[in-house]
Amino acid sequence: MFSLALFLLGLVVSGVAIHYGILASHRFGIVDKPGGHKAHDTVTPFVGGVGVLVAILSAVAVISQFYPVFGERLHAFVFGVVVMFVTGFADDILHLNYKIRFVVQAGVALLMALWGGVVLADLGDLGLDGHLVALGYIGVPLTMLATIGSINALNMIDGIDGLSGSLSIVSLLLIASAVYMSGELAYFSLVVIIAGGVAGFLYFNLRYLGRRRARCFLGDNGSMQLGFVFAWLLTDLSQANDTARAITPITTLWLFAVPLIDTLCVMLRRMWMGRSPFHADRNHLHHLFLRAGFRVQDAVMVLAFVQLCFGAVGLGGMYAGVDEWAMLLAFIGVFAVCFFIVLRPWRLVPLLRRIHRLLGLTSVHAVGVHVAGLKEDRIAAFSDILNRAIGPHADFRFRVFRSESEGRPFCYGIIQLVGDDQELTQALISRIIATLRREVRGEAGVKIRQFVERNANHDRRLARKDRRGDRRMADRRSTGKPTQIYRLESAAGESTALAKHG
Repeated sequence: MFSLALFLLGLVVSGVAIHYGILASHRFGIVDKPGGHKAHDTVTPFVGGVGVLVAILSAVAVISQFYPVFGERLHAFVFGVVVMFVTGFADDILHLNYKIRFVVQAGVALLMALWGGVVLADLGDLGLDGHLVALGYIGVPLTMLATIGSINALNMIDGIDGLSGSLSIVSLLLIASAVYMSGELAYFSLVVIIAGGVAGFLYFNLRYLGRRRARCFLGDNGSMQLGFVFAWLLTDLSQANDTARAITPITTLWLFAVPLIDTLCVMLRRMWMGRSPFHADRNHLHHLFLRAGFRVQDAVMVLAFVQLCFGAVGLGGMYAGVDEWAMLLAFIGVFAVCFFIVLRPWRLVPLLRRIHRLLGLTSVHAVGVHVAGLKEDRIAAFSDILNRAIGPHADFRFRVFRSESEGRPFCYGIIQLVGDDQELTQALISRIIATLRREVRGEAGVKIRQFVERNANHDRRLARKDRRGDRRMADRRSTGKPTQIYRLESAAGESTALAKHG
């Protein structure tokens, strides 16, 4: 109950702050506009960081009131968070040069180490015979490097609605569980309230229950302060200070795995291709998921689950007493595999498409429904089913084709939804497929699946391949042109066809 109250505190103060932040941003024109490498197509406020900041300040107020153990360190923490928020907000509006951002981030990291006393003093039991590896004088520079990396990793992965927030809340809850196990109630309270603040932001940012776009973005102001929070938490909790470690230094890699691996892979690939590591492109993991046909919400769900698995592996290995060298080598192995795959995105995308089909998700490229195994004498009856199942909800076009395979004729139908709202189309397709499968249950040979319009960007049959192994066999599909034998067009709410001919 105590944990729930802390979480709800962060959620409520964050939600209220973002609500009024959205109203103010529209009034003063402080919004993120579409264009360039951005995926959104409408102006959107970038005030998510306002809610996170208010939640963090509320958490600090609670901690200072009930757990004065932090003392002066809380001032350093608040200072770093506020500086990152202000810098990020300035970047959102003015688009600061990356060198300016790096200088500010380095300054904040240095203050975190010298003022807050949060510094990497050792790397855990990675020495010979399991001895502690102390860092000595290189601890502060390494802390600065790790802090800058954490801030920019979360900033760079903030590319689609809900992703950075979902990854953050998964990692924060995993960290909270580790802190609770160690008995650090002060840190536990801090982390849970911040997690609630991120949840309040996700209420406005996630696509759910038919919502087709985010009401606000996290912005650099939010991602940079959250990146700093992770740098502080993971550094401080992994070091042996006045109390025992809550987590080992190696476990921190697993708890921040997806943003870390994505950023390192993308930057190394850019250098491999002879470009600047800071040159923006569309080869992040979430971009590849979208290219493979995942909807935004599905990509977020899968990557958040991957982060949960990584974090569970890290904490599980730590509590099971697995050697820290083994955990480090395992993480390096995972990173090497990911880098090898991301280095060749044209190989990863087809693999993700197969995973997408196995999960039974609706493709972002889907424009309708494909019906195989239709019998000509059942076409009219199937049309009546469509009018009942789809007609009241959407405009649609139903066409039936006759073709031949190995000399045997067969029929198939294509149901296309008529409309310009692609997000709405995708949401309807999965419901239509489920409805039609119930309606035609028991009809032998009838198979229903989503229909993806052929396009060279996502259909290997249309792309010219230089290697024989990448070609599809010619006899996989009929070489003859199919003949249209039936057509039906229906408007939403109409129970009869507007046009029908064979």
